[in-house]
Amino acid sequence: MASTVLRQGRSWAPLTLLLGQAVAQVSALLSLFLFPWSLTTGSIAFVMYVGIMLSVTMGYHRLYSHNSWKCPKSLEYVMLFLCHIMMIGPAITWAANHREHHKFVDTEKDPHSPHYRGWLLAYFGQVLITINFKYVRDLLKNKIHRLQVKYYWQVIFVWAGILFAIDPMALLYAWLIPAGFAKLIGSLVFTYSHRGKQPHSDTWVGLITLGEGFHDVHHEQGNRKVLWHNLDVGGQLIRMIDRNARI
Repeated sequence: MASTVLRQGRSWAPLTLLLGQAVAQVSALLSLFLFPWSLTTGSIAFVMYVGIMLSVTMGYHRLYSHNSWKCPKSLEYVMLFLCHIMMIGPAITWAANHREHHKFVDTEKDPHSPHYRGWLLAYFGQVLITINFKYVRDLLKNKIHRLQVKYYWQVIFVWAGILFAIDPMALLYAWLIPAGFAKLIGSLVFTYSHRGKQPHSDTWVGLITLGEGFHDVHHEQGNRKVLWHNLDVGGQLIRMIDRNARI
């Protein structure tokens, strides 16, 4: 099954994904100086950023990578879509990399440790490193994840077409800019949280990522312990949805 996913995975080839991420991140940075912001466009961009960030921490990270909670299928598919348009790769590859990262955290076998692999590879690690599918045999059984791999860029193009039909500028404020900021901030704070030879916790990181700031606790427990003062918005929402969540 993994070989089939690999063959289908040509549609999200690393160089193509890197190009998409580069366009989004450059758009985000240039928007700080060049984009004609209004209350409407700013609000839409902010809501999309929050939605994408929550989808990463609640979906790709805690649902798929750690199986730490259960959620309604409708919510799962919304989170999957928002992570999808962030252009960080399919859930299968993201979870495989993350599970391997947890197994060998901050050692020479860690697939994207900034200490051993360098900042650049850590930043782009979810795209550039080799995928070890043995860590996601459970996800490979799920048809929705195989379909995500097979039709990765088709979904992106349809989404782009819908936005363009509504308003060509929506490609920026409703997609590329919030997705670019989410990728830029997410990757930078991940690299920062793994500075040195062990994970670190930073309250400000938890604030801007909506829950990814308590990395030492996360790696010690496999999941983050939700405390009222931790600024773990994603964790608090998970607890509201699933009272039996292991977070």
